[in-house]
Amino acid sequence: MLGQTLIIALAAITTFVDAHPHQIRKVSPAHNVEKRATTAPTISGWTYQGCVTDGGARALTAASQINGAMTAQLCTTWCASKGYTYAGLEAKNQCYLRNGLGISTSASDCSYACTGDSSQPCGGYYKMNSTSSLTSTSTSKTTSTSTSTIKTSTTAATATVTERDSAATYYGCYQDSSSKRLMNSASTESSSMTPSVCQTFCSSKGYSLAGVSYGKQCFCGNSVDSTKRVSSETGCSYACTGDKTLKCGGFWYLNIYSSSGTISTSSAVSTTTTKTTTSSSSSSTSFTASSMTSVAAAVASSTTGVASPPSATGTKQLFAHHMVGNTYSYTQSTWADDISQASAAGIDGFALNYGSDSWQPSRIVDAYAAAKANGNFKMFLSMDVSSMGCSSTSDASNLVNTIATYANNSAQAKVDSKILVSTFAGESCTFGQGSYQAAWTYFDSLLKAKSIDVYFVPATFADISTFSSSSWMDGEFNWNSGWPMGSSALDTSSDTSYMSALSTQGYMASVSPAFFTYYSPSSYNKNWIYRSDDWLLARRMEQIISMRNTFDLAEIISWNDYGESHYIGPIRADQPNSQGWTNGMPHTAWLEVIKYYAPAFKTGSYPSANDQLVLWSRPHPKAATATSPSMSRPTGWNNTDDLLYVWVVLKSAATVTVTSGSNSVSWNLSAGVNKVSVKSAAGSIGAKIVRSGSTVKSYDSTGSFTYTTSPSDYNYNYFVASA
Repeated sequence: MLGQTLIIALAAITTFVDAHPHQIRKVSPAHNVEKRATTAPTISGWTYQGCVTDGGARALTAASQINGAMTAQLCTTWCASKGYTYAGLEAKNQCYLRNGLGISTSASDCSYACTGDSSQPCGGYYKMNSTSSLTSTSTSKTTSTSTSTIKTSTTAATATVTERDSAATYYGCYQDSSSKRLMNSASTESSSMTPSVCQTFCSSKGYSLAGVSYGKQCFCGNSVDSTKRVSSETGCSYACTGDKTLKCGGFWYLNIYSSSGTISTSSAVSTTTTKTTTSSSSSSTSFTASSMTSVAAAVASSTTGVASPPSATGTKQLFAHHMVGNTYSYTQSTWADDISQASAAGIDGFALNYGSDSWQPSRIVDAYAAAKANGNFKMFLSMDVSSMGCSSTSDASNLVNTIATYANNSAQAKVDSKILVSTFAGESCTFGQGSYQAAWTYFDSLLKAKSIDVYFVPATFADISTFSSSSWMDGEFNWNSGWPMGSSALDTSSDTSYMSALSTQGYMASVSPAFFTYYSPSSYNKNWIYRSDDWLLARRMEQIISMRNTFDLAEIISWNDYGESHYIGPIRADQPNSQGWTNGMPHTAWLEVIKYYAPAFKTGSYPSANDQLVLWSRPHPKAATATSPSMSRPTGWNNTDDLLYVWVVLKSAATVTVTSGSNSVSWNLSAGVNKVSVKSAAGSIGAKIVRSGSTVKSYDSTGSFTYTTSPSDYNYNYFVASA
């Protein structure tokens, strides 16, 4: 859970910062959270730092624990025992540790009472506290001094090293950006990262440039924007995890090396290219005479055909991530309706993401009951340990007992006769043990003591280099493989990296149609998007089909996570205050896309083609200026395109016309799958299939959806429809 965090600084010295801003943390809505006007306690040896901002990249990320008896004293004691200089208290019962903090904000944002002492503040949602500055000096092999300024406080949180790796030519420190990555052709991370390790990885992928960042991350490319080089090395002062005498970038900074001894640079000047059509097969794609005059304005594109699925062994299963936290008003019949719609789309079961709310166990009972009544649909538990406690032995016992409750249920999903279990997060769990690895080994021992044989595929966000030695897990769920993090279309490099790290262990891929969240700083403080263009859902389904001979499990994110806009199920009553960007934005037409691709993943054969049209569009241009915005544009807004996407399946050749406002383009398309897009314009959207002079399928959004160039508020969600 992300939140406002209370920060207390210890007058101690460490030389290494471990930051992981790419780790994506999901936030479930909290219920009945009490705020109080509380005062931070005085703790000997610690300086109260105030409330600072947390967010999609955690302000404190090195270690954490959740404890029902949380206090400032408990958190600082644990922090000191781990050797960290900052203790962050968050969301009443959470403690986060590291050697730096975030940006100062109002103390009123950190007023949740600690679960262990209601007179003390334990942060809130998405912030942290700062009332004084702490300046400390850290020394290293070079005995130099380094400081970093974070708004109102100055700390020596970064490594103080100057040595360079001699394996390649060093070309300086470059500032990176979440909205447009400097280099993202390939990437990896490691607990033994050095510039040499990074350069070896990039060279193996065919790239001459290697950039190290955040102490343990590596990014590759063949060119870099020269305007992003900075004259100061201050931003690039994190010690490498593999050699603390070397620098490996910093927070959104990269040390860049070249294996060729030269560096290819590009400027930040943008260009506009108008293309008429592209095709991924040898079949021709053309515009009809009536539409040729509008081609330049419409900026249309198309791809035709899909590859034949590779043959594979093993039983393939396709699940959908279901947020139990968004089912407060559900009954068994509501679950039955969800199951009916999912099953019709070829989805085999739900991953039940459950958290700490007291009412959620009852919804899980209903979910299993509805699946059992269905007879074919399955359920499995996905323990959201970012919401539930996982710091004590009793926390482990509680999780195991829940698994035991459904172990013999006929609706329980299984892999090779083992009970399928997953998580969201888990890299910070301890279960009363000394490390996260020891924690899950202990958890596994509790399951074995009850003779419960599980197939455990958590989404831990841990260092992938640890996977193959993690004997307590059977595989890993790659949560972030479903969407690209930058401005380029999604590829399969993340899948490849994970599967390579897992070696002989199992792998579960994620699939997602979109990602946009728009929560204000006064609520969950989540305001960003990931690129969801390039027909993302269809593209990702085609990717997992192409890799079906390498893994058996895939999970769609999500069925009903309205807050992050990737829901494919119906919009129901229990929204987590996301109505501002989900109301009037249905997504169930995406189920038709999944229904077409699901058999190809599971059986290796596509279904017979019938005429289908599925359209999706955002409601306004990415650079539009809202007239009454509730807050700023989301981070990453410029990573999307202003296009109407259409997925078409034809049983035989036909003419397909797509319209967005004044832009209208027609193609003569072949039988099978076709993907087309048209530049968005103000007005309604529509499409039609015409064959032999007759319209066989059509859709017009008039009365349901209008694309506008002047929105009242920002909304980067999609409107999805079908003919």
